Amino acid sequence: MTISAAIELQRAPLSTGMVLAAGGSRRLGRPKQLLPVWGRPLLEVVLARVCASQLDDVVVVLGESADEISRTVDIGRARITVNTEYATGMSSSLRAGVKAVDVDMCRLVVILGDQPNISATLIDDLLALHCESGLPAAALSLGGLLHPPVVLDRSLWGELLALSGDVGCRALIRSRPELVAVLPVAQSSGQPVDIDTEADYQELISAGD
Repeated sequence: MTISAAIELQRAPLSTGMVLAAGGSRRLGRPKQLLPVWGRPLLEVVLARVCASQLDDVVVVLGESADEISRTVDIGRARITVNTEYATGMSSSLRAGVKAVDVDMCRLVVILGDQPNISATLIDDLLALHCESGLPAAALSLGGLLHPPVVLDRSLWGELLALSGDVGCRALIRSRPELVAVLPVAQSSGQPVDIDTEADYQELISAGD
């Protein structure tokens, strides 16, 4: 990040990071939040990187296995909110997370709890890009497709809350690309974008940190 971008970020509207980690890991067959990754649970790795960013607040949304995850994972400076309706799909976790955001926050950064390759720098760069662009959203572009983390200012939260079923913010940003500032990133060789299956997990472990 450039010095000017860092200064701009310090003057930016207050922002909350929302880490989605409520899913039941059906395809994996065990809680992926607790998968050992580089000596720590997967969700702990993600939260450590999110909490090291310049986000003003961090909320992690838990659902299935919430008690076990809460006991096992060091959440750092994050706050926990539990989505009791997690079985209805990702949109319910987005609603639960938005309800937990403080009223003085102006931007929301939606982050998936199974993306261990994100970094504090990447999040900060997205926040700075959002400020510089003047657009209501910012997201990663990977292989030509928009992906989380996604920055959304408050003007888009209504559309986020209107999502239903197992639909997340990807659907919103991909349907409204003209609203999204894009941060192109290259996928690391052998490292999956997120962890959904045993094959994804084995790829991640084989690739290393």
